Amino acid sequence: MSKICFLIPDGVGIRNYLYSTVLKELHDQGHQIHIWHSLEEEVVSLTESINGFRPYSHSLSSFPEDAVTQILRESVAFARLVNNVKLTGNQTLMSNWSFGNPGLKKKILIKLAAWLGGSLKKYDSILAVESLLWKKLRNTYSYKYSQEKLKEIAPDFLFCTHQRMPGASAAMLAAKDMGIQTASAIFSWDNLPKARLAMRPHHYLVWSEYMKEELKLYYPELPQDSIQITGTPQFDYYSDPSLIQSREDFAAEFGLDPSKHWILFSGDDIKTSPYDADYLRDIANALKGEENLQIIFRQVPVETTARYKSVLQAFPNIIHINPFWKRGEFWQQFFPYPKDLSHLVNLAFHCDTVINLGSTMALDFAFFDKPALYLNYDHTPDQTWTVKEIYGFQHFRSMDGLDPVGWISDPNTILSQVKKAIDFPQEVGKDRRKWLEKIVDLSTEKTASAKIAAFIDQLVPNLQTK
Repeated sequence: MSKICFLIPDGVGIRNYLYSTVLKELHDQGHQIHIWHSLEEEVVSLTESINGFRPYSHSLSSFPEDAVTQILRESVAFARLVNNVKLTGNQTLMSNWSFGNPGLKKKILIKLAAWLGGSLKKYDSILAVESLLWKKLRNTYSYKYSQEKLKEIAPDFLFCTHQRMPGASAAMLAAKDMGIQTASAIFSWDNLPKARLAMRPHHYLVWSEYMKEELKLYYPELPQDSIQITGTPQFDYYSDPSLIQSREDFAAEFGLDPSKHWILFSGDDIKTSPYDADYLRDIANALKGEENLQIIFRQVPVETTARYKSVLQAFPNIIHINPFWKRGEFWQQFFPYPKDLSHLVNLAFHCDTVINLGSTMALDFAFFDKPALYLNYDHTPDQTWTVKEIYGFQHFRSMDGLDPVGWISDPNTILSQVKKAIDFPQEVGKDRRKWLEKIVDLSTEKTASAKIAAFIDQLVPNLQTK
């Protein structure tokens, strides 16, 4: 049998690969499944319970990058962002050159990287510095560790579940150098313009033709036949009817009234939407006199409800449902429980609409032909963060020529927009399904998991491992 190894550098690969049917389909086709990760043992046990078998498990160690490697990597990122702005005419891409509040050493490193990246005026110069980066990686301890680990696992195929993680780039490079077939999936719809493709595997799995064209635009040096359209497993769960509870059961579990219309407010992270609590307060105020409406609030899984505390206290009728996630000390250690998958499916199936600031939840709701409402107003006229900048981000250009969502451009229109979404859903974001099908390939009845498994099976014939 052939050995298929999934390299899982952080928690985001859990939902799409460990909890989907990808592993089971490959296992049923006769392949031996390995996972190379730094996840908790609990995740491996959950994976076993879902798939009906326990994959071979290998520990993944991470090592800090030295200053030269970091400067090379960041200089390429800066140069690519500048190049992407030229390609798209979208200046908001430079907002991805952001590092929070770094210390003195990091600030110096960032400035050096920006200076070097700014000097790379030609695309060939960017590729040349990337070549230096790969050469430097081959001399790191992380690369040598990866070589030894790959000798131990001896996979026929190595699949990285997240293309952005620098910590996985040495492992993927080592695998290619050792003659092992490699692939990675583009994790999110907004990733490619951000110039953070941290590895160069043999194959790239993308969501749709639209994303394939993006990859070709930003990385023209990649072989065209290396890009495969498979969709993404994160949406497979919406086509599984066994995950849907009855409205009465769902209502009983979470203290909801099944006779009322349910409106979901899905929170964003504080960087994307620092005024989320204010938006939730606006919605609660706008709908407080409507006896037939019920607000459900779900915060982004990587955050607590601390910044919403005063709103939830002022409006106890808001039904807060905590995401079914385990929180770790670091962001990479957060992971969802399987329960969260069915929970999201039921929210999209049973709620009449979802309100948020530019979230992919609009796509989740579109699977059930439910309208989404995007918040589109600022709270203070002089704030540095604005909705104009948010909706100017490159991934929202996928909306061009379409009417995919409803817009709330003033808090005074919240109630009327919500009522319109309930009473006349086909008039709110009437092109939502077209938008969904533009971003996510739904051209066949096969799930993304089945497409990915079939692609890997085709590349790695079920032969006896040497």
